[in-house]
Amino acid sequence: MHAHRKNSRPTVTVTRGPAFVRQGNEWAIYQHLLSLAPASSPQLAESTGLSKVTVSAALGNLERLGIVEQTGVRGGSAGRSPRLYAPRARAGFVVAIDVGAEWIRGAVADLTGTVVARLEKRTPARVERLVARIVDLVDTMREEQHISRSEVLATVFGSPGVLDTESDRLRLAPNLPDLERAGLIPSLRDALDAELMVENDINLATLGEQQHGLGRGVDNFVFMSVGTGIGLGIIADGRLHRGAHGFAGEIAVLPAAPVVGSKSDGIYRPMFEVSAAAKGIVAHAQRRGLDVANAEAVFVAAHAGDQRALDCVAEEARQLSWGLASIIPILDPKLVVLGGGIGRSGALLLPTIRAHLADWLPIPVPEFAVSATGTDAVLLGAIVLGVERGRLRAFERLGYATS
Repeated sequence: MHAHRKNSRPTVTVTRGPAFVRQGNEWAIYQHLLSLAPASSPQLAESTGLSKVTVSAALGNLERLGIVEQTGVRGGSAGRSPRLYAPRARAGFVVAIDVGAEWIRGAVADLTGTVVARLEKRTPARVERLVARIVDLVDTMREEQHISRSEVLATVFGSPGVLDTESDRLRLAPNLPDLERAGLIPSLRDALDAELMVENDINLATLGEQQHGLGRGVDNFVFMSVGTGIGLGIIADGRLHRGAHGFAGEIAVLPAAPVVGSKSDGIYRPMFEVSAAAKGIVAHAQRRGLDVANAEAVFVAAHAGDQRALDCVAEEARQLSWGLASIIPILDPKLVVLGGGIGRSGALLLPTIRAHLADWLPIPVPEFAVSATGTDAVLLGAIVLGVERGRLRAFERLGYATS
């Protein structure tokens, strides 16, 4: 997995006021360099609008501080060839952790977003062992790359649920209920001895899809993850939308689609996740006489032409269409990306989903696609978030004011 990608030219405000002028200009130059690297002093002067003298002095200072480095000279021009600069990748590191029902996945990336280490370990059966397992995973990756704890500038922990900041405790993680245990997040903060950012895994997967997948260049899209659980990540006007309390996209709590032909008034219906996630698919298949242990087996049988499995897939598509029909008129996304273990079987689901939405909605149906980031989506998003914070920390450690 390689998480480095060139971005479009940033629009960083160049500080010209009396306070923190030098620091502000150096921060702006660094931001432009992230996009243009390798770049020369004249290129950065043109990009930032600052004078060549100011840019050259700033680059010299940033090089001395270990934030940028020379990478060569630009050839092919008459006269003295200008020196080329780039952000110093190993000026710091970020750690990304993705905790799921079966696996803990980890990655370490440098400040360019390039992954330098990866490791997976089984999620322990007992939550009492979770913190120790995560610490062991992180320490193993660090030691492999000879990275000290002090060089880790940010750690991003991705998991189901939403962090309640008042209690420092996860909520709404029914598929991994032990994660909601009081004291777990504080224990993890203490054990990792680093700045820990806790983020919903689907939000991170959405950031990963935006930066490295099908969401690149799309200002309004949603990432719908369907697997052990079900959730939605929202990109609105190019930014991740979390809502007032972090619960935006928690579509698991929506009511499920009513049974076909039934009158639903006054009749209790289970939550959307109960019907549309993996356990719901398996339960439906078993009621139809299929001997399956997991949702993957249902889709395998459907690909083989088993009519009972095909009926289950059709019902799953109807359930997902029901949830999307509640979302599309509100968010008006240009694109819906399906991810998660079940979402990646979208080839069977998408035609029926499109047909249902076209029947139910009097507005344009968005484009649909299956995620290109696969099982790496959460880690990729965690690296995006971690690198953003890590770069700030690198400057803050030098006594810079970056906001």
